[in-house]
Amino acid sequence: MTSKRARRAGLAVAVAAVGAIVGLAVTPSFADPATPVPGPIGDQPGDPAPQHQPRIPTAPCDPGGERPADGTMADQLNPQLNNTMRGHMNSYKVSCVRVIAQTVRDRGLNPRAAAIAIATVIVETTINNYSEAVDHDSLGLYQQRPSQGWCQPVQCIDPVFATNAFLNVMEQFYPNGSWNTAPIGDVAADVQRPADEFRYRYAREAADATVIADAMWNNSGASRHPYASGRVVSARSADGRLETFTAGADGVHHAYQTRVNGDWSAWRPLGGPRNAHLAIAPNADGRLELFAVSGQTLDHIWQTRPAGEWSGWANFGGPGYRIAAGTNADGRVEVFASNETGVFHKWQTGPTTWSEWEGTHGGPANSRLAMENAPDGRLEVFALSDNTFEHLYQMRPNGGWSAWENFGTGGRDVALSHNQDGRLEVFASNGNGVFHRWQTSHTTWSEWEGAGGIANAELAASRSIDGRVEIFAINADTASHIWQRRPNAPYTAWESFGTGGTEIVASNNADGRMEVFGTSRAGIFHKWQTGFSTWSAWAWLADSAGPSIE
Repeated sequence: MTSKRARRAGLAVAVAAVGAIVGLAVTPSFADPATPVPGPIGDQPGDPAPQHQPRIPTAPCDPGGERPADGTMADQLNPQLNNTMRGHMNSYKVSCVRVIAQTVRDRGLNPRAAAIAIATVIVETTINNYSEAVDHDSLGLYQQRPSQGWCQPVQCIDPVFATNAFLNVMEQFYPNGSWNTAPIGDVAADVQRPADEFRYRYAREAADATVIADAMWNNSGASRHPYASGRVVSARSADGRLETFTAGADGVHHAYQTRVNGDWSAWRPLGGPRNAHLAIAPNADGRLELFAVSGQTLDHIWQTRPAGEWSGWANFGGPGYRIAAGTNADGRVEVFASNETGVFHKWQTGPTTWSEWEGTHGGPANSRLAMENAPDGRLEVFALSDNTFEHLYQMRPNGGWSAWENFGTGGRDVALSHNQDGRLEVFASNGNGVFHRWQTSHTTWSEWEGAGGIANAELAASRSIDGRVEIFAINADTASHIWQRRPNAPYTAWESFGTGGTEIVASNNADGRMEVFGTSRAGIFHKWQTGFSTWSAWAWLADSAGPSIE
């Protein structure tokens, strides 16, 4: 922060609230050794002329260092950006925004909060964690000043401490989550307090910051947005490799990527319930947990360590028809299951402990279930039976649940996703095709709208690296897909995606490319993006067909 900025009177109090956070020890290094640090971009009225800046020492943002996937992500992001950071993202800068996004997540906030923080560090330092003062005693990603009460010098260059300090002041200036609806640039400027003629800079970076935040949020190994449930499920381990499970007549089978974004292992049988319906979710420490329900049997297994081996099966309750799992804002997993009497749920009370099953005071009997996270982290649950479609949601993040509300009539299948701006998108199928409903704000919904498409389809949803939602549909005869023309925008017409099958699910590789899995009586196929608009042909997932799925 520059010496031009005036501080609000309550700033020191707000910053002091993060004083208990321990700063990490850091060793100064140099980012971008081959080129000067990018300076201010002098392309707007009132901007200072670009200055040639000397290289300024920087500290690592991640104590564990940059990851191989950080460079890949930088290459994906650079052509998506339009302002200061276009062409300047590299593995170091990605490691910094990755730490910012994870800090926001750990605090229980949402991707919009991450976008506000990232817009700020773009303006302040072009995402460099400066370990020497740039202006007076300004340090770190946010150019926070020890003399202004923000932090001790070592804390200023700890991105976790610095981000929490920034968010504390943000929440003081915008209480009760009001930053969710205020413009990103206004929130960032109100925290940083530049001279009035420079406030626009934060708004100028808001769109790019949203793209970056969304990529960090949705390509983290511990994504909070629920994975789709079904006869086949796929989720990323903490190390970025996809793990895929399918439920055959002889139990559950497992295949996994042998390297990040890479090839697949052979199928291996895991036992467990036969012809089950599956759900998968990450625990707060990054371990995946798999749930399988089949008639009277409801069991689960879990990774014994992040990205590690799997436990044996343990009973989780029963009976059940369908199941879905999601993650609370504080990282605790919550599981919903339906049976002939309605919908029930069970949730983690600690890292390895669970509540008892509890009714939800209704819900459609024998319904297909899907879950998503609202922009503020609240879980929302949608339940579709042959005759009824209902919806309930948490009243606050990590909190209690609303009553069931009518959401439409019955159908075949349901798929959920979220826009780049956080608004939820719901797709449902029936004998007449595919229908679509979306949030018009974070609390209001559109009417149902026909989307065309094939009849009686099984559905899946995924998202491109720039936040566009893509919908996949399959029935016994054909497969097709549609996608948003741009983030938060209308959809294309349906295009062919292959021949028919019995179920479809979509996931994302660590580099953001979508991977789609299709089941059939012949076995398990997959199809993956070879770029961000091109696809492979369908192929067996592993070295053999895998189990038949009726």
